[in-house]
Amino acid sequence: VIQSTAAVHRGCSGGALVDVACGSLLGLITTNVKQHDGAIMPQVNFSLPVNHLRPLRDFLEGPGGAPGIERLAQEWEACAADEQERRLWRLEPERVPLPSRMEAGKRQALRLMQHLAEEAERLAANPPADIQPADADASASSPPKATATAALRRSAL
Repeated sequence: VIQSTAAVHRGCSGGALVDVACGSLLGLITTNVKQHDGAIMPQVNFSLPVNHLRPLRDFLEGPGGAPGIERLAQEWEACAADEQERRLWRLEPERVPLPSRMEAGKRQALRLMQHLAEEAERLAANPPADIQPADADASASSPPKATATAALRRSAL
């Protein structure tokens, strides 16, 4: 596969990729690069190298017929793309496992929420001695919210 920066617009696939310095045929233009949103980048494209077209030229110049087609298929099989080249032609992005700052922040927030929930349960079951109910009717097992919140703040520090 040849990657070039020649400006190739839609409908020009199949055209010749030519070396302007000497006029020699380098390849056959096949596809442009597409961005993730589907936008075509006409200045980046791929071509089949001219040596991959040799079996077709030999077939067209030869006697043809069934034996010629079999030979063409065998010769093209020898030029077939490997898996990495096939991924390139399908324009599959490589998966790179990058750390996500958002995921790290989410995990940290979930750990903090879990810690606070556990601390609230602990305080509800065994309130500290310095926490007194706001009125005489309040039950000893459930401290008032404002007092429990103050205790949570102290315990988180």
